[in-house]
Amino acid sequence: MANCTSCGRDLPAFSTGRLSTLCRECQASENSVPALPSIVAPEKGSSRISLTTILVGINVAVFLLMTLSGVSLMSPTTVQLVKWGANWGPLALGRQPWRLLTSNYVHIGIIHIALNMWCLFNLGALAKRIFDQWTYLLVYTATGIAGSIASLWWHPTVVGAGASGAIFGLAGALITALYLARLPIPKEVVRANMKSLLTFAGYNLIFGLRLGVDNAAHIGGLASGLALGAFLSQHLTEPVDVRDQRRNHALVLSLVLLGASMLYVRNQHKEFANLANPYDYLGQDQKALDAFRRKDYISAATACEKVVQLNPKSERWRLLLGVAYEGSGRPDDAISQFQELLRLNPKSAEAESGLAEAYRTKGMDNEAEKASKKAVELRGGR
Repeated sequence: MANCTSCGRDLPAFSTGRLSTLCRECQASENSVPALPSIVAPEKGSSRISLTTILVGINVAVFLLMTLSGVSLMSPTTVQLVKWGANWGPLALGRQPWRLLTSNYVHIGIIHIALNMWCLFNLGALAKRIFDQWTYLLVYTATGIAGSIASLWWHPTVVGAGASGAIFGLAGALITALYLARLPIPKEVVRANMKSLLTFAGYNLIFGLRLGVDNAAHIGGLASGLALGAFLSQHLTEPVDVRDQRRNHALVLSLVLLGASMLYVRNQHKEFANLANPYDYLGQDQKALDAFRRKDYISAATACEKVVQLNPKSERWRLLLGVAYEGSGRPDDAISQFQELLRLNPKSAEAESGLAEAYRTKGMDNEAEKASKKAVELRGGR
């Protein structure tokens, strides 16, 4: 076995890339490049556009087409997002499962796409050095779909869109690949990249919790990425035919698991999958809010009823429906909604205040006084 002419270490019997009398560590030190060396030897005369550039290009192209068609640059409506392929339970769980994929290329405003594409550029620069292009594409696509499925499972009535599930999936796959695979990379470079990846995942999950974004998609993408990276990691330095075979196995396994997960989620939310006219419910939340701004409580009540039918456990929309009923002269219906809200959340001060107002409208002063005092107590007053 040959030895490194610089440090004396044994040279591996098999290696990829150009031949050298130096070991991997000494080559890295000699080149002084603070980036990960490519695991796959570059193709002769290869000048292809990188997969990262293609993915970013598709996302940007979809966003530009949305904007040119009249979709808001800053805050698209739910109707507009669904029209362009966003993920939404009543459709994705029914006859349009393709939304699990297309939603990964639809973004909710220019800030949303700018942040996601910045993350994709940075992670893509690392991914193309660890994975071949087809493996990179598999990881990005499979984990993006996994994130969409997780989002449907957690909140099927929320319209979801964006590449963040796939981006988290890419980060997860890179974490386990760097940790588990014996890559020909200096340990300090591995540690630096692991720190960056873990910081990215942790910070963005916490950031997502604070802002109330779709962390279900983030977690679904990250978990599936960790699993895929672990499955692929032991063969990343094997010959090309072995790596290709492992990737094909990963593809088949991903299809089976994603299909099974989708069937499970669909079974868990049958009521959404079997809606007769799902489009009747789309955009009712925005219609209700617009009606409230106009103080058109009759229209607001009609729209809120649709939202509550779709989200029967939503405290916010129960409250708004009660307010709409009260404003449109239906105190009995308002009382019923506020009481239902208190069954969902006995500590809702807003529900008690709504009850007090509805009782006063009906001339039930004693009940109104009790509800009013209870609201004050729940708010921490005396």
